[in-house]
Amino acid sequence: MDNQNAMQEVKTAASAGNAAENRQIETQISIIDIINMMLTFWWLIVIMAVLVGGGTFAYSKLTSVPQYSSAATVYINTQTEQKTDDVNMTAIENAKDLMPTYIEILSSKPFLETVSDDIGNKYDYNQIQAMTSYSSKTDTNILSISVRANDSHDAYLIAESISHNAPDEIRRVFEGGSVKLINNAEESLAPLPSNSLKRGLIGFVAGAALAALIIFLINIFDTRVKSSEELSTKYGLPILGEVPNLHEV
Repeated sequence: MDNQNAMQEVKTAASAGNAAENRQIETQISIIDIINMMLTFWWLIVIMAVLVGGGTFAYSKLTSVPQYSSAATVYINTQTEQKTDDVNMTAIENAKDLMPTYIEILSSKPFLETVSDDIGNKYDYNQIQAMTSYSSKTDTNILSISVRANDSHDAYLIAESISHNAPDEIRRVFEGGSVKLINNAEESLAPLPSNSLKRGLIGFVAGAALAALIIFLINIFDTRVKSSEELSTKYGLPILGEVPNLHEV
């Protein structure tokens, strides 16, 4: 009885091992089949990638509007009376902590309306707010003011107005601090690099992926047997004979 149980356990273990091996072989075959699918229809993948990528690049190139940038930098000082020319580390830390407050003040509606009046009300405060960005230099109390616009001169005028009006606005709202101008804004005649090439590359990859997905789905739902080799490979059975295709005779 014990011998029969032992033999049964061995058979069960062997069956489990064979099943696992068969699953591994099927998985390997499936991966090989997918690779063969892609290699067979490589031309379709290339065509789709070129069409989508080229179309995305051309559309972006034709519809994109050149953007120009102008920037100015200011120095944030939190000490009302500076008795030495040395930069105090406490002052730097205080300035970094207060930097979000300064940015909020310079992004506020009253201040940007002043800037709008300064440049002849060509843009309202909402437009100027969307065109302007602020960034602080790492481990410093220096604030960079950057403006992007479709017109290079407008970008320059807005950046220059913000940097020159900032000291008065900070003194008006925030006691105990000041802003000093470091670099004036300059007008740039060269537009910013467009993202057309990047978008074209993304479209190229997306087109290739879409073509691969279509090929995969078509082959997955196509249950027809295409060759005798496919039968023998899939089921491990010998082929005794084949019926010729009468349409090809």
